[in-house]
Amino acid sequence: MIKTFNSLGKVLRTVSHLKPIQVAYQLKNRLIKAGPLKNYLQPLDFPVNKLSLSDLPARAQVLTTAGQQYHFTFLNLTYSFKGEVNWKEEGFGKLWNYNLQYLDFLRQEDIGEETKTQLLHHLYGWLETGRLPLEPYPVSLRIMNGIRFLCRQNNPDPTVQKWIHAECHYLSKNLEFHLLGNHLLENGFALLMGGHYFGQEQWINRAERLLQKELDEQILEDGAHFELSPMYHQIILFRVLEALDYLPETSAQLRLMREQAAKMLGWLQAITFRDGSIPHFNDATDGIAFTTGQLLHMAQQLGLDTTAEATLSVSGYRRLVNEQAELIADIHGISPSYQPGHAHADSLSFVLQLNNKPLVVDMGISTYQISPRRDYERSTKAHNTVTVNDQDTAEVWSGFRVGRRPVVRLLKADQREIEARLLYQDFEHTRSFRLDKGMLSITDQVNNDAEAVARLYLHPEVRIIAIKDQIIELSDKVQIQIEGGHTVRASEYLYNLGYNLQADASYIEIAFQKTCITQILLPTP
Repeated sequence: MIKTFNSLGKVLRTVSHLKPIQVAYQLKNRLIKAGPLKNYLQPLDFPVNKLSLSDLPARAQVLTTAGQQYHFTFLNLTYSFKGEVNWKEEGFGKLWNYNLQYLDFLRQEDIGEETKTQLLHHLYGWLETGRLPLEPYPVSLRIMNGIRFLCRQNNPDPTVQKWIHAECHYLSKNLEFHLLGNHLLENGFALLMGGHYFGQEQWINRAERLLQKELDEQILEDGAHFELSPMYHQIILFRVLEALDYLPETSAQLRLMREQAAKMLGWLQAITFRDGSIPHFNDATDGIAFTTGQLLHMAQQLGLDTTAEATLSVSGYRRLVNEQAELIADIHGISPSYQPGHAHADSLSFVLQLNNKPLVVDMGISTYQISPRRDYERSTKAHNTVTVNDQDTAEVWSGFRVGRRPVVRLLKADQREIEARLLYQDFEHTRSFRLDKGMLSITDQVNNDAEAVARLYLHPEVRIIAIKDQIIELSDKVQIQIEGGHTVRASEYLYNLGYNLQADASYIEIAFQKTCITQILLPTP
């Protein structure tokens, strides 16, 4: 009985943050089913508009073929089909199946047009009859990849055009208002591209209204995407740049897209380390989005200014930098309140590079599968911050849900020091970072008399040489001195190189009561 009430309370604490439109559309989607693609087919008796789309940077191959064998690789996992592709294959989980449906193989130069067209006909045959259900997110990415494919052909397949037109028709009636966030933006960009390709003003108008509203809300004043994942920021920035690539000069959307692109480019440069990598805050990892360098090149090809001053003024991240060190601290709570699916319980965590090499890292993510691993990667103890009794500082659960949330207050921020306080139920944690020429000092104070633990997750290439008398010696002549900690111990963990791809690494636990000062001595280059 108590367990049931606790579970109900967690659900209510989660649902209380949703917008009314999300609740309404959750109910609608459960009561009304979309039906198969054949329900959305319409006569295609008008000319299409070949969009001007620049070539994209090369990506890793997702499909290799050998006779009648198809080997698909997504999320670092390969599945082989013999004879026919099972478009509903979920042996590696739902996200892997979504990737199978996105049609990213259409961008591969080493796959022939005949093979691509055969696979398209097979997939859409499943969709037309309902053997594969329509879902707005994979539909959105399929539309954009499909239109890119059609625009490169001199004589596009009219049957494929008819199917993609039907998907646009479906999408126009099934936008993801139950989720909002980045999903709704992908819907809007797909409908915008489809509207311009097929010359459908009603789709263009709806997409423009949607994107105007959502970009204004989802892109914060300093340019951050409000889900505060650097990876999803890169994904959405690409969509903005892609729209700028094909929109006609007469489009009223050009000004909006240019303004948003400029803001987003500035924030991305501020959150990117000097070595070109991004921190893996919240749901973020490598190998999914175009890199910062690739996005900057795209922007420059479009004539955008990429030299504007970068800032992290309001998004909740803060940065300390000198010639030796780059530190980025996570000084925010759960954002946005109504769509926290990609948020972690990681407030007051940080990442650190010394001399352009990662030292203290966020372990990133390896899976979206609801599982103990997913729970761990979102937990507070999996991040570079402080816990008491291994308790989370946000009620993360069920893969993408958050119930109770912390209150995080920035107390001080300048070029040398950051100080912030976290309040969660009866737990209070104050943390300050101070960067001087030869030292980074981190001071932690908690209000709880129980033993607290501060953790430092090290990059796989960082080795622990010795731990003795509150002094930790690391490779590359890095030394960490502890004041106030009564126990320092090292353990092993799995650092995520990408989805389902991990490397052995070490982390340090510092047990203390009330106050602990961690001083990282900065070696010269």
